[in-house]
Amino acid sequence: METDGTSSKLAADSPPEDHRTSQNSEIMSSLDKGSKESTLENQAKLYDINRLRLFKDVPFLIRRMEPQDMTLTYDRAVEQVQILLNMLQSNNVPAGAGIALRITEHTPASSLLILAILNHKCHFFPTDKMLLSQELYEQMGAAGVDYLFVNKHLAVGSLNFLRLSTILVLDEDCKLYKVKHKVTDSAVKAKKPLPANMCYTITTTGSTGKPKVIHVPYECIAPNILALSQKLNVSMADIIYLGTPCTFDPFVVEFFLALQNGATLLTSRHSMKESPSKVLSALFPDNLSTPGITILQMTPSLFRQFGATSIKERVLNRSSSLRVLLLGGEPFPSNAELVTWMDHNVLLQKHICNVYGITELSCWSLLHIVHSLQTPVPLGMPIEDDMVLRIQCQNDGEIQKGELFLGSTSRLCYIPEIDDAAETSKNDSGILFRATGDLVTRHQNGAIFYEERSNDVVKRAGNRISLGLITRKIQKCLHSSELTTCLWLEDLQKLICCIRTLEPKTKVQQRAQTFDILSKVSIAEQPDRFVYLQNFPCNIHGKLDKQLLLKMCIPLAQPAQQILKSYLHDRLECVEDSENKSAKRQRLDDSEPSGYDLSFRQAGGTSFHAITICREIGLQMCIDDEQRHLFEMLLDENIPLRTVFRFLDTAKLVATNVKRKLVEPAVVSSCPAGLVIKRIEQPVLKLQFHWKVDFEKCVDSPVTEYEGRYICVGAHSKILRTLDPQTGSELSTVRLPNRIECKVTFLSEKLAMVGCYDGCLYGFNPQTGDIVFCVEIGGMIKSQPLLTADGRRIIICCYAEDYNVYCLSAELQEVLWCLRIGQKPIFAGSLELPSEQSVIICTLDGTYSRVAINDGLVEWTQKYKEPIFSTPVLLESKSNIFLSAEVAGRVHACHVGNGKILATYNAEGNIFSSLVVKTPPTFIGHSFVVFGCIDKHVYCLRCKSGMSGKSVDFELHWKVNVGASIYATPSLLTVEPNGLLVWCGATDGRVVLMNFRNGEIQWSDKLPGEVFSSACYIERMRRIYVGCRDNFLYCLGI
Repeated sequence: METDGTSSKLAADSPPEDHRTSQNSEIMSSLDKGSKESTLENQAKLYDINRLRLFKDVPFLIRRMEPQDMTLTYDRAVEQVQILLNMLQSNNVPAGAGIALRITEHTPASSLLILAILNHKCHFFPTDKMLLSQELYEQMGAAGVDYLFVNKHLAVGSLNFLRLSTILVLDEDCKLYKVKHKVTDSAVKAKKPLPANMCYTITTTGSTGKPKVIHVPYECIAPNILALSQKLNVSMADIIYLGTPCTFDPFVVEFFLALQNGATLLTSRHSMKESPSKVLSALFPDNLSTPGITILQMTPSLFRQFGATSIKERVLNRSSSLRVLLLGGEPFPSNAELVTWMDHNVLLQKHICNVYGITELSCWSLLHIVHSLQTPVPLGMPIEDDMVLRIQCQNDGEIQKGELFLGSTSRLCYIPEIDDAAETSKNDSGILFRATGDLVTRHQNGAIFYEERSNDVVKRAGNRISLGLITRKIQKCLHSSELTTCLWLEDLQKLICCIRTLEPKTKVQQRAQTFDILSKVSIAEQPDRFVYLQNFPCNIHGKLDKQLLLKMCIPLAQPAQQILKSYLHDRLECVEDSENKSAKRQRLDDSEPSGYDLSFRQAGGTSFHAITICREIGLQMCIDDEQRHLFEMLLDENIPLRTVFRFLDTAKLVATNVKRKLVEPAVVSSCPAGLVIKRIEQPVLKLQFHWKVDFEKCVDSPVTEYEGRYICVGAHSKILRTLDPQTGSELSTVRLPNRIECKVTFLSEKLAMVGCYDGCLYGFNPQTGDIVFCVEIGGMIKSQPLLTADGRRIIICCYAEDYNVYCLSAELQEVLWCLRIGQKPIFAGSLELPSEQSVIICTLDGTYSRVAINDGLVEWTQKYKEPIFSTPVLLESKSNIFLSAEVAGRVHACHVGNGKILATYNAEGNIFSSLVVKTPPTFIGHSFVVFGCIDKHVYCLRCKSGMSGKSVDFELHWKVNVGASIYATPSLLTVEPNGLLVWCGATDGRVVLMNFRNGEIQWSDKLPGEVFSSACYIERMRRIYVGCRDNFLYCLGI
């Protein structure tokens, strides 16, 4: 079936009047003069700076900031673009070249970069700022793009990119790079020459299959923008939110709509991911003198994050500035949800639009304006006259169902992966059709409705089920404020139903709703698991992130008995009488069996339920025959559930078949005392070797303990072990792909994380050794990951070439921001300033910076002459002074507010050890700093800070020669009745205990190898744990 290209225009309503209305008419008439008879080829392109000059002092872009907006007019924008054009010319960038963009966010400068690229007769290629340099290099190679613009703190590696020039654009650093081509490079994917008049290249999101490179000529996108401008009646009076990421092609619509009509773009430094409420305040300010936006384009998932109340009161309120709302990229909200967002009379004043399209056809193709909140919303009519629709299917009565294809004679994007593989499938009319991957229905009145993705039909236990159909059935059972989506977990063959509910439900409420849903769907459509969430996650393009949602919903491994028990309880309401006397099957008489005396069939189970249970429990079974036997037992009406549970107790299960390796305590003879300065009055300390564990290679990593219950450390052998601190017995072992020098950070008793030389951060369960997550960072991680005080974020410092600082969400391990501090990697740990919501980070080129935890904003930067290996530390817990050390032996006291040096102490050798600070209550107004030095001494400095907190004095309290260089960080131990002691290990294997007050050595001995590992101490057990280069971890008791 093919429809014609008819379309319905919006009512020619007038945009909000302001002082620009008459100016608008004059400028637009001059732009249109003589163009009525001209063709697209000889018209000035919508981004031509000679055309944009006519808009003069009309605002081109507003950057919403506190306390005052930054406004860039078209006049000034053209001036800045001219400067960038001169820079491109001076660097011999040829016309027709592709220039990639690696930008942090939409800013005035990034918008000017795009204009400069287009006016240099080049095309732009937006890239993901999170790509590592090698991936970026490969992606640019596949797209045939040779140049790269990078803004702000973003960086790329010198291995693949040559920096050509740096320029300051509106106070923002912008760098131009050229790709370093190699002989081994794979060929560009495009076999044919790119279309003439190229405008931009973009990659698909992958929602319609594998991501593809799309080359878009100007003739493809320009008619779309012109038609949308007319249908939406866009004018110079409009303010358009530029909020779509540049890697998602709807951003081109926002950008070009403004250029076509002389409208104004608005950007905010806040993102929806970070704070929807702050974005809302930026778009619709409370201050009436500050203009709000008139055109907003978003995905439904992202728009929902404003919340129904805020949407109704501030966005879709009759008094709001919004004129047009474009929702696209996902299924349009249901009528039930729309009712919670607005009153019906809002539709008389604002255009609420469903827009539909695919990247393969340069964004939006269909448009529908909502006229009623009671009728289903179709995909709409073609935006342009030459757009043709085709549904590939067979007629089914009055309704046509099948996959939707979009066709056009003018919007001809070049897709090498498709167009080079076979002859382009144009029909006799010259129409090129592209598959959408969407299944639709066409009703008798011609309206086309979205059903689901074609890959949402899956096979489950021999039945073909439609995830979209199940989702719609379940949605009808929910409250209007609730939302659902169904996911298919292929590995476990499980159907998971996720329900977003704004108000938390009790277990009783959840079960009542669950059983209501189960009664409304067929057995084959019944979900295996219901998951209730308060928010659904979005990906970087604002679409529902199903992969992340699936990750959140995948149940943790449970014992086989618990899997069966949960299924019986949650799905069949069958519980053991002893557990809940009142929960009996209502359909059974009291005289009949109940609870676990019932068979699986009698409890309401079916063969379909049995298959589902056996598939999950079967993953734990070592013997296939046992899985088949379980299935037979479940279907046998003469076998009670109690017998099934007993069978699972005796079955060979993987989960219970893991043997833990015990570590035998080392047999240790008494060791003669080592270097002791003199005998002291306090009780003489004696240290006993309790046990040692072989790690096969050097143990250089600092040792970590968790609440005195575990100790954990990694080694060069790639082995990471969690041990019982009392016996040294192994609780778990993890083998990572490369060696470990990073200190472990515990998030909870069941989750810890560690960095590895392979460039990944690993999350693992210390009790079981299971890998919970793996985040690729791109460079060695030697610095301990920092879990922020609020437990919400993880800061990682590393050796990556692109970014040496990453911030992840602790809950989902998503990258929230990343940046590069200085020009070298980072070895030192970061120092959190909880009250300031920031961290101090030190690098190996001597740069140290304070960075906001929330958004990665660099608040200040300073630089020493030499590298920094030592982790910085606060002078006191609430001090505004922090200490750090250059490797050259200089210890500095610096101000937290600006990083400036307040005082310096010079040691007599290099410092690789971190600093340890102690403020004893008996030394009021003084703090002490302890560190090791390669001049063989342990130093203790006395520090006194001024009353204002802006000055500090260093004084040597004591220093002690231990006989060898010190790289490990000393530890402070409290041992009664001896008081505070200093522990230190040296490179000749010597380990020493000193009196904190005067440095006198209390005990000393030697381990069989060098000591680079920083020790940990469990006070209640009076035990010290330290790694050694003889491949062992040692436990010594005081």
